[in-house]
Amino acid sequence: MASAFTYQCPSCNGVLAFDAASGRLTCGFCGSSFDEGEVERAIPINESVEVSEADHVRTVGEFLERATWNELDAAEANALAYSCPSCGSSIIADQATVSTSCPYCGNNMIVSGIASAENMPQKMIPFSITKDEATSAMRRHFEHKWYLSRTFDASLEHIQGVYVPYHLYDMKASGRAEYIVYHEGDSNAKTHYYYGVKRAGDARFEKIPVDGSSKMPDAHMDAIAPFDFGNMRDFATSYVAGYLAEVADESAQTCLPRAEQRARNSFEKGLRDDVLRMEEIDGIEEVVTSETNVELTDMMTCVLPVWLMHCTWGGNQMLFAVNGESGRCVGDLPIDPKRRAATVIASILGLLLILALVSVFIPDGDSDSFIGYMIGAVVLAVIGSVFIDGYFKNQMRTAVEADDAKTSYDEKGLTITERWNTEKSYARKSKARSKLQEG
Repeated sequence: MASAFTYQCPSCNGVLAFDAASGRLTCGFCGSSFDEGEVERAIPINESVEVSEADHVRTVGEFLERATWNELDAAEANALAYSCPSCGSSIIADQATVSTSCPYCGNNMIVSGIASAENMPQKMIPFSITKDEATSAMRRHFEHKWYLSRTFDASLEHIQGVYVPYHLYDMKASGRAEYIVYHEGDSNAKTHYYYGVKRAGDARFEKIPVDGSSKMPDAHMDAIAPFDFGNMRDFATSYVAGYLAEVADESAQTCLPRAEQRARNSFEKGLRDDVLRMEEIDGIEEVVTSETNVELTDMMTCVLPVWLMHCTWGGNQMLFAVNGESGRCVGDLPIDPKRRAATVIASILGLLLILALVSVFIPDGDSDSFIGYMIGAVVLAVIGSVFIDGYFKNQMRTAVEADDAKTSYDEKGLTITERWNTEKSYARKSKARSKLQEG
């Protein structure tokens, strides 16, 4: 059986837990509080026990089935048994767990024998949002959601503070691209004119975060960003007391492609945006060539504070997350089909009524114009209702995987090193492409 230890109060030997509000270790028995250095002890490292990489979860249901707070059998993959130092009970936790609590006596434990020196986090951001503050933030997140049922029971069945492992990547991106762009000529003739355009540049990214836990849903862990990495400090187990903490069970090399793709997407979007800022063009017709090189310059592993909450509604389990530093909330809320249907129907009828009132200005006797107008009115009403529906639906879906690294640009951002375009526009794309190749 693997070992575990607790932080004990020097005054009364009670169990200490990290208090996010004060930033100190606090005793729940005598109320004493202590700075990190007063009671800090290094977590024992067992070089012989490694954390094996597990299958990555893809759905919230898979996450809840594998969540550390669930009852696990010791025979399950990556599970180990620990002895509680307070009551002696046998506790089951998976091999990526650094901190847990005893379900029998509530004792907060730092567990050993589950991590190696290679995967222990180098840095961390401590919790600054308390459990009550996280719960209040989530309840505010539930408010003013039009498609949420008014009978939705937002009782949160389980709330757990978790230090989630992340890999942070510093990267350099450079490259070039060639485009055929257009501007609209005479609106009556519906003629487009084309330019050939070239762009080149470079950019640096700092601390692109990718979660290193196979159990955590990527959409939740991406959407909960950003964190203020200026508040990072060296990892210390005293901050972990009273929370669940895990080491990365997905290596930095495994997670690297996600960071590379996000840096690449941001760089290429930056080049396109620079082209679209040209006053004389209306859009990009074609990307002729695009070459982007992404280079890893540095990386580190850290743990970041997240409050995880789940509840059950309509037979479905839902997961919510709160940024333990900023209080940002993410999670997909259930859409009430009756409220949605009523909203769509009401929006169509309302738009039709407005358009019908406008029809009184159509000259009498022009039946063809009137019929054409009414057909157009119906089409516009349907299109308008689609936009209204999309707006309210997007309110309910906030857990989205990141596809760029725009929040990780360094202070210089994207630097454009080359701007070139053909001296004049052409009526044919082939001519613009030919001039592009010549230039």
